[in-house]
Amino acid sequence: MGIVLDPKIRDNVLLPIFVVVVMTSMIRSSITVLFRSDPKVDLKEVKNQQMLGRCKMLRAASHFLTEKAFKTRKAYYVKKDVGVLVKCPPKPKDPMEALQQGNGDPMAAMGMMKGQMVFMVSQGLLAYWVSHLFSGFLVAKTPFPLTFQFKGMLQRGVEVTALEPGYVSSLCWYMFVMMSSHSLIGLVQSFFTKQEVEADDPMMAMMGSMGPSPMMPGAGPDPAKLYKAEQDNLEMILHEFALENVEVELWRKWRQERVK
Repeated sequence: MGIVLDPKIRDNVLLPIFVVVVMTSMIRSSITVLFRSDPKVDLKEVKNQQMLGRCKMLRAASHFLTEKAFKTRKAYYVKKDVGVLVKCPPKPKDPMEALQQGNGDPMAAMGMMKGQMVFMVSQGLLAYWVSHLFSGFLVAKTPFPLTFQFKGMLQRGVEVTALEPGYVSSLCWYMFVMMSSHSLIGLVQSFFTKQEVEADDPMMAMMGSMGPSPMMPGAGPDPAKLYKAEQDNLEMILHEFALENVEVELWRKWRQERVK
């Protein structure tokens, strides 16, 4: 069964739902930012990671350094009794301290709970508003035909068996706008600011604590063993200066081009 949609439905149902849901998502994103707290950073762990990163960069780019420059940098890391990797290896974490750190920041957890509470309250009020005022409305029709498997997805709240599955009910339109408001707000705000904007993602808010389980405290690699492995890698590396005869090679290439 095919029907013709009244243009007044577009002006009084479809557009109001779109505007109200998007504006509510923007307000909710601004409120959620107020509840967020800066995560705590372990300076010792960051220092250890940066030290290992510099060692890997030295091994990867060693052939671009002269032999003297490479030996100077290598001695800074692995020289006996004074090298950074030898003199100051990180101590393994205390299991009790790792357990306390694994519990996370309570203020960050409280901010996440507040953000989820704001999301639940706002979405509950919007769902009640749409179902109370616009129940039973058909607001749009897809420009392409669909199978009857999509009927329950697009026509929630409209129980008409003979209706074509391409029509969209007001409740489903609200769900579509709510799910896509995160990307839409990010796209609009990208035109006004060059910084990366973190909008409130409804899917992440609905998932809540259903995400992947965090790593058990102390289950990561031992920093002392990483330092020892990096020290062995630097000591075993064979240095070959890739630019040893670059002037001769450049001159030879230039002569060959002149001869041609």
